[in-house]
Amino acid sequence: MSGRSDKKYCSDACKNAHHNELRSPKSDIVREIDLILHKNRDILKMLMQDAKSRKITIDRLVLEQAGFNFDRFTGIYTNSQNKTYYYLYDYAWMTFSLEKTMIVRK
Repeated sequence: MSGRSDKKYCSDACKNAHHNELRSPKSDIVREIDLILHKNRDILKMLMQDAKSRKITIDRLVLEQAGFNFDRFTGIYTNSQNKTYYYLYDYAWMTFSLEKTMIVRK
């Protein structure tokens, strides 16, 4: 080792590997849920990319066919009209019926 006598790591690569290990999800379930959340967000982003406004209404079947998982989200909000929005990072969706879903970009 070269450099300071009190340094903790043999190289920058060792230091980076140690910190990456500390930050990585510890369990498989956390990793699995994180992948689902990111896939869901990618689907919403793809559907909203051509939208002229910050809100669209689409068939729920489109989301299902894209592999969207309605059971995974990052938050819930119920407004004064008792309508429930499911948040996913910077997007939200609300199901009107079994057929229609509104997607909102924050």
